[in-house]
Amino acid sequence: MTDAAVRTALETWSPAQLPDWNPSWRQDLAVSAEPALALVADASWGAAVRDAVQLPVADPLLWANRRLELSSGHWAITGIRFRGRDVAKPFVDVIATDVAPDVAGIAELAEVLPAYRDFAPLCLRVHLPGDQRSAPTSDAFTAATDLLVVSAPVARVADGAASTGLDVELARAEPAGAAVRVADAYDQLRRSEPDLDQWATAADEDSLADADEEGLLFDVVVASRVGGVVAATRDDADGFTGFTVEEIVLDAEHRGHGYGPLVLRQLARALPAGPSDVLRGHIHPDNTRSLRNALASGREVVSSLVWITPSGSPGMTTA
Repeated sequence: MTDAAVRTALETWSPAQLPDWNPSWRQDLAVSAEPALALVADASWGAAVRDAVQLPVADPLLWANRRLELSSGHWAITGIRFRGRDVAKPFVDVIATDVAPDVAGIAELAEVLPAYRDFAPLCLRVHLPGDQRSAPTSDAFTAATDLLVVSAPVARVADGAASTGLDVELARAEPAGAAVRVADAYDQLRRSEPDLDQWATAADEDSLADADEEGLLFDVVVASRVGGVVAATRDDADGFTGFTVEEIVLDAEHRGHGYGPLVLRQLARALPAGPSDVLRGHIHPDNTRSLRNALASGREVVSSLVWITPSGSPGMTTA
C-alpha cells in the first residue's frame, strides 16, 4: 500500500470537492493510485512497454515508473508516456509528488526531465486540482491545459436539466451499429470543427463494447428518432467512485437544440449508482460545445491535466 508521505502528497493535489462527495475518499484515493505506484522500478513491466513501443532505449528501468529525488529534498513519482501513443510525442507524467501544487512547486518538477533524456521528452504533465483553464505560468515554465475533468454526483445530474419541449429518451444500442453512428457524427462535426481531432476522438467499437457489457451503451432518441449515442463505464479513479462518460455525440440535425444536458440527465438516471458515485468526463478546453453541455448538466470542473514546458524544452505539439 501507499506509505504515509505518498498518501499526504496525493491528498494535497486532490480536488476540493472530493471530501464532500466521497466519505471514504482517503481510502479510495490510495487504492486508485496503487496500480501506478506498484509499477515503480518494475523491470518486467518496463521491458514489456519497451518491447511494445520499439524505441532504442534498452534499460527496462527507464521505461518503468520511477521515484526521483529533487535537489530541494522533495520527490516525484513519474513515468514516460506518449501522447496518443505517438512515439514522436513523449512526455513525463507526474503521478505523485510532495511539492506544492503551485507555481514554485511546479517549477521544481522541471528537474525530472533530464532523467528521461533518452526519450527526449517534450514537456511534463501534471494533474492539478481545480479549474486551470488559465493555467499557472512563470519565468521558469509555460503551461497549457490539456484536459478538464468535469464531475458531479450522479444524483445531481439526474435531477438537473429542464425539458426543451421534446422528450429525450435512451434505448439500448449494440456496439457495431453505434460505432458507425458515432463515426458518422464525428465526420459531420469535422466540417464545422476542423480542429476536432486535436481534442476529441470518436469511441470505437471496442470501447463501446465495454460500455455495452455494463448495460450502459445507448442510442439517443428524440421524438422517436435516433439522434446520437451516449455511453458510460464504471471508473473509480483519483479518489472518486462512479462512472465516466465514454461517448456522447448527437448528429447534425439534433445539435444546437439544448439536448446535451437532457441526454446526460437520462444517462445519470440509467446508472446503477450508489450515494457517493459521480458522473465524470475529460473535456479539452477548446471543446466548447461539450464543456457547455457538461456544465449545464450540473457538473463542474474539479481538476485539470496541464502540460508544463520548462524553459528550453520543446513543448507538446497539438498537430
